[in-house]
Amino acid sequence: MEFIADLTWWLLLVASVALALLPSFIRPFRLVPLVATVLGWASILAIMWFRFNTAAVVAGLVLSLGGGLLVFLLAVFFSGLDLMAKKRFR
Repeated sequence: MEFIADLTWWLLLVASVALALLPSFIRPFRLVPLVATVLGWASILAIMWFRFNTAAVVAGLVLSLGGGLLVFLLAVFFSGLDLMAKKRFR
């Protein structure tokens, strides 16, 4: 668990979380940017694995996927609220 004290791991984690959040902000969903984002995210996790160990990758994977999933669900929720409000006041 010494990777937690390494600045490089934190920078890679921030980059992987940023790439995991990116599909939530792309409108409309298209395949090419989504594939590019997933490949970039996977390459950051591969760098994490080569530089550190499996525990560092699992931590990065859980944190970035958790953050990406949370922001995606919030984006879907708030877009649904916005759509309901538009339909109500027509």
